[in-house]
Amino acid sequence: MSGNKADIIFESKEIRSSEEIGRFLISVGEKLLNTGSFTVVSGDREIEVAPSGSTKLELKYKSKGYKEEFEIEIEWRPGAGGPVGVK
Repeated sequence: MSGNKADIIFESKEIRSSEEIGRFLISVGEKLLNTGSFTVVSGDREIEVAPSGSTKLELKYKSKGYKEEFEIEIEWRPGAGGPVGVK
């Protein structure tokens, strides 16, 4: 990473049903509980995410006009666990 600007390593935006999103969140939660990491895939790109150490969970709900948004963010310091592998 360079300075204060974040480098985007992986980004995915997909239209999914509430059920699909629920299954994704359950899968991520189970993998974090069982192995301490999870893998996200978009097209031919995949990244393993392995948060560790002092890890912060941020939840944010926003409403703007006709748009509602709920964000889930997991944050940790580099060297205390981070992206393990990018393919």
